[in-house]
Amino acid sequence: MIRFKALIVFCTFIATGCGASLEKYPREKCAARPQERLTKAIHDNCLRCHSRDFATADDICARKSIIIDSVKQGRMPKLGKLTEADRATILNWK
Repeated sequence: MIRFKALIVFCTFIATGCGASLEKYPREKCAARPQERLTKAIHDNCLRCHSRDFATADDICARKSIIIDSVKQGRMPKLGKLTEADRATILNWK
């Protein structure tokens, strides 16, 4: 019974943690589309929760500021951890 309760708590955490959407945040003008390495880093680490927000390179570009800020502040990704290479790729996006 304790394992079942723990499983319920874990599933609830996953479900609420991945109910994220950036729809309420304004999209910014895309000045520098992400390179393939950056797009791959975002897709590998963020699509689990943000599949609609980051479906294309243009979607990623329109959220540049919030992506960089969230990674810099350690708020994202909530489920997992970025590799140092992926973190550097995101934070060095010009």
